Amino acid sequence: MKVYKKQIRKMVIKDILFLYVVDEQAQDIIIRIFSNTYKSTFVEFVVPWEDTWDIFVYEPKLISNLIQHALEQGWDCRQKNNRMKFDNATSIIRVLMAKKEAL
Repeated sequence: MKVYKKQIRKMVIKDILFLYVVDEQAQDIIIRIFSNTYKSTFVEFVVPWEDTWDIFVYEPKLISNLIQHALEQGWDCRQKNNRMKFDNATSIIRVLMAKKEAL
């Protein structure tokens, strides 16, 4: 069994600092994005392993697009204990990737 190391990374979007972790679990990959203000405020994107053959989950542009998508969907990163979860986020990621390629 391969042990995966979780590494915290930082990203600034619209002058707000976000922290994110890509957690490679046995069945899924979970991209968890935290508000730097409150560690209890986060958004999760869950992607099944079998859907990631063409998705590079560590790509900063993808993380940036996911943050912007969560904000557009109503995630308030400045509110304490505000959590949002997107199960099976493969379709969201594919739409965001298609928009990126179209530009």
